Amino acid sequence: MIANGPGSDYSDCGLRIAERYHRYHALIAPTPADEYPPLTAPTPLPTDNESRARWRPWRSAALGCVVAALALVAGVPLFLCLPPWNDVTLHDMVARTILRGGVQYRDVFDTNLPGIDWSMAAIRAAFGWGYEVLRAADLIVVGAITFVLCVWVRRCGGTGYAVAWFVAAIALFYPFTSEFSHVQRDVWMTLPAVLACRLRLKRVSGSLAKPQAAAILEGFVWGIAVWFKPHVVVPALAVWGVSAVLIARREPGRNVRADLAGLILGGVLAGAPGVLWLVGSGAWPYFLDIFLNWNTDYLSEAGSLSMRFGTVFNCFRPWSNLQFVALPLAVLALLEARVWSRKPAEPARVRSRYYLAATSEREIAARALLAACYLAWMAQVVFVQKAFDYVHVPLTFLGMALVASQRWCFGFAYLVWFVVAGALAHAADVSPTVKLAADGFNGDNLQIQIEKHALAEPRIVRLWPRCRAEGGSADLRNQLGTYTNIHCGTNWTDLEAVAGFLSAKQLGPGELNCWHDSTHPLYLMLDLDPATRYMHFGTAFGIKSKQRVIAAEVAASRQRFVVSDLLRTTWDRDSVTRESSWRAGDPLPLWLPPAERARFPWNQRVTFRSGRYIVHEVDPKALGLIRVPDWDKLDRLGEPDPAP
Repeated sequence: MIANGPGSDYSDCGLRIAERYHRYHALIAPTPADEYPPLTAPTPLPTDNESRARWRPWRSAALGCVVAALALVAGVPLFLCLPPWNDVTLHDMVARTILRGGVQYRDVFDTNLPGIDWSMAAIRAAFGWGYEVLRAADLIVVGAITFVLCVWVRRCGGTGYAVAWFVAAIALFYPFTSEFSHVQRDVWMTLPAVLACRLRLKRVSGSLAKPQAAAILEGFVWGIAVWFKPHVVVPALAVWGVSAVLIARREPGRNVRADLAGLILGGVLAGAPGVLWLVGSGAWPYFLDIFLNWNTDYLSEAGSLSMRFGTVFNCFRPWSNLQFVALPLAVLALLEARVWSRKPAEPARVRSRYYLAATSEREIAARALLAACYLAWMAQVVFVQKAFDYVHVPLTFLGMALVASQRWCFGFAYLVWFVVAGALAHAADVSPTVKLAADGFNGDNLQIQIEKHALAEPRIVRLWPRCRAEGGSADLRNQLGTYTNIHCGTNWTDLEAVAGFLSAKQLGPGELNCWHDSTHPLYLMLDLDPATRYMHFGTAFGIKSKQRVIAAEVAASRQRFVVSDLLRTTWDRDSVTRESSWRAGDPLPLWLPPAERARFPWNQRVTFRSGRYIVHEVDPKALGLIRVPDWDKLDRLGEPDPAP
């Protein structure tokens, strides 16, 4: 890219170093990490204090820090005022249940491990219930991840300027992703994961006075990550596997086995208190029921493998282009470390002008562990998980760190791209010729699009003073949110009107049923317990084998009112606001077919409407068919439903 690409003064330096690399002394007789002898080379490597004769902005750590600081100053107020995603609402409801002495999994249905619920309960107990609090905690988590990765990049041989531009890249990336990616389990589990990797790196370097105790601590930290999501076991095993090879080159096999035993013991120590809490709180049988009887069907529909792999490279355009670089760099790092061999030997020679060879055994180990973590993380993203945006955020962080470890200042390249793309996008707004050219360039190209960064969008920038003054008001959430006009994203001003209407009904616990995902904040806005334990009815009814059970619980509930979202019945986002969709005297839109009108909740009497939201008063004697239609079959709403 920039710092180590073609034409660099140092593009062949790595090959020359590799040719003169000495034997693996430390693999035979370990030396403290800080005392590894430097390797000599005919040409010195670039340092943080580059020659002042020719100033290069991408090699300026100061400039990278300035860009990072400006991005955060501009982005944090906007970030704090973004709306919460419906997953956050779900976990918030679980946190409230825990704090009020309820039973998790029995009172609020969830298919996930409880790590994020416990974390959010602790945050809520300490700092209150504003969503700005959760977003501030999210930024702290991401900041801590960034710090650990910065240290890791330095251990890999990254320079100060590469680290600075790495931080700038994260500052330009994460605060400006959509609300879909924020306060999510995958991001929060990354913090204990990278901390555990940091301990593993210390173990491989031989710098630990008590390696067995450190292994137990590392296993404990990995165990904390598992409570957020069990998928983290995949990178944990990969990182340990690579480290085991490196350790076995200098230590007897019994040490490697003892190391693994320590990790397992630490994991057990992290898991035991959580299990005891689940048992003691009464949640254990419901926890087992969901994970043994519900989740098998839920996880069976993750999409095609090719689609999930393709999402790796186009989820966050243009940031995802970095994966095209990080993937081969990770493979080269493992080749350089010779991770297939337990025999001490010189590092493998990497024949690539784009790969800067390591200068010490510590760099070899650090790069190998980072590569193992990245590749294994990609494997669990592609082979295990659903292709949601937030799943790819940690992978993007790790890919950034990999590229930065090679001293590529990609943050500067992206800054230039955003400036150029923003200028072209603004020109396209006023020039039909430029717009035609930009549209032709964009086309179906998912990797490169001429579109504005949020900081180049005047409509967003003008909201910055309001964010400082108002916080996350309903109007600001609507204007800042990316997904406020789809069925799983909330229109906050419309929902506030619904809350105002329902507040006069003096509802008690269990008398309100928020039927669709975007209506769930009403429970928190009105401080009500839901009619059933289910929040995401669309997700729950997607578990085909459990549809009868869910429908029976809804029918048996104490619901007096149910709130629905019309956007869950159509793919046309503008249909609700279109005047032709409505007829005088008909509370439902014309495009809702008669067969669907006869099904719950549309067959219940409409008492209020605000935009896309409808409030129905429930007649428990005439509920009809209870189900949520499959999202991919909305064009066939008038057809009979198959028997569940």
